[in-house]
Amino acid sequence: MKFHLIAKAALALSVLAALCVAQTPRAAQDHFNRGESLYQKGDFEGAIADFTKAIEISSRLDNRDWKGDAGFAGARSNFDKVRVLDPLAAAAYANRGLARYQLRDYEGAITDCDRAIAINPRLPMAYNNRGIVRFAMQDYDRALEDLDRAIAINPRDAETYNNRGNVYMDKEDIDRGLADFDRAVALDPRRKEIYFNRGFARRRKGDHDGALKDFDNALALDPRFASGHYGRAVVMSDKSELDRAIKEFNRAIELDPRYALAYGNRGLALLRQGKDAEAEKDFERALALSPGLKAELESSVEQIKKLRQTKR
Repeated sequence: MKFHLIAKAALALSVLAALCVAQTPRAAQDHFNRGESLYQKGDFEGAIADFTKAIEISSRLDNRDWKGDAGFAGARSNFDKVRVLDPLAAAAYANRGLARYQLRDYEGAITDCDRAIAINPRLPMAYNNRGIVRFAMQDYDRALEDLDRAIAINPRDAETYNNRGNVYMDKEDIDRGLADFDRAVALDPRRKEIYFNRGFARRRKGDHDGALKDFDNALALDPRFASGHYGRAVVMSDKSELDRAIKEFNRAIELDPRYALAYGNRGLALLRQGKDAEAEKDFERALALSPGLKAELESSVEQIKKLRQTKR
């Protein structure tokens, strides 16, 4: 019987780099590059603003000088009527869609990905990004269609295999999920997120040693990867190595004090040890950070308490 909570999938989310296209105005390139930088810093609203300006400039109707903001108002008023002259706009739409996804504006994100694909039907990251959004919306079949298309265009992109693997895992198709994670690792063995996902896939197949190896690989790439310590802790909880598990949960929380799942699962481990007061504090912290965990956490707590009664 397992008492821990399910870890969230680690999606691979990367914005496209600016394209070097002769007709791209310098101002559009500058806004695109700044949008990319702001995205990497977590300023998603700022990134959206700059990607929007890059789109407006590269989708202009005439050759006027676009230095400064003078021409933006007119472009906005005729936004859907402009003729796209520059493929940079497709990349900017795809990136803006990803930023909107980060802000949970899923409909806006899909619209941006649709526009990117309309401009460049062979832009794999536009399909990848739309697939990620549909995954978040639990529209698994359409997510797979998008990710399949992205892989058909670029069969050597590790990110897309990783993301498709997560969709398969949510559909309980563990073998296909594992196959995609294996392919992603083969293509890019330096992505910690992929090892994290494969570790949980292996755990669901009962391969605890393989899972630990994957979490160790993730931590070898980044010793401060809180999710790697969390993964190790979950497997140790599976094996009833509770003292070791709690140490790993402690490290995950030290690295990420807002890691709700780590608090929740540490609480479950403490509860199994009979340390109810300490466990309750962890449960309170987990629910303060992520109220959506309540039902799953309550179910696990009930299971542990029933098991403790049978052992008396």
